[in-house]
Amino acid sequence: MIFKSKRTVAGLIVAVILFIGYLIYAMGSSAPAADDLEGWALLILKFIAVCVVAEIMVHVIIHAGFAASIAVREGEKDENTIKRTIKAEMTEDEMDTNIMLRSSHAGYGVAGVGFIIMLVAIAFFGASAVLALNLLLGIFFISVIVDSSVSIYLYERGGNGWTSGRGCR
Repeated sequence: MIFKSKRTVAGLIVAVILFIGYLIYAMGSSAPAADDLEGWALLILKFIAVCVVAEIMVHVIIHAGFAASIAVREGEKDENTIKRTIKAEMTEDEMDTNIMLRSSHAGYGVAGVGFIIMLVAIAFFGASAVLALNLLLGIFFISVIVDSSVSIYLYERGGNGWTSGRGCR
C-alpha cells in the first residue's frame, strides 16, 4: 500500500472512531433533549472541531512516521538522498490531482443525494429539525467514507480505476 493510501486509511479510521463516539454520546443520557435544536447544533459544532483537530494530529503523526521510516530504510545514505526520497513520495502530480477530483466527485454526489433525502424527510415525513441535523451529519460521514474509499481504490490501481481509455478530464 502506498503512502497516500495509508494516509487516507488512517484518516478514515479516525473519522469512523469519532463518528461512533458521536453516536454513542448522542444516544446516551447526557445528549441534549430531543427538542433542543440549539443544544444539538452546539454538540455537532464541537464534534466537527474535535474531528478537525484529530485529523490534523493524525496527519502530522503519519507524516512524521513516514519520514522516520524512510530515514531508517535508507539507513546509511546521506541526508540529501533521504530528503529527496521523502519529497518524491509526498509530491503530488497529475495522477494525484485526477484521483482527488474523482474521489471528491463521488463524495459530493453522495452528499448531494443525501441532502435531497433529508429535504424529503422534512417535507413529506415531517422529520424534526434535530433529526434533520443528525441525518445531515450522517450523510456527510457517509460521503467521507465514499470519498476515501474511491481515493484508496484509485491509488491502489495506479489511478487507472475509472480513467482507463478516457484520459484526464
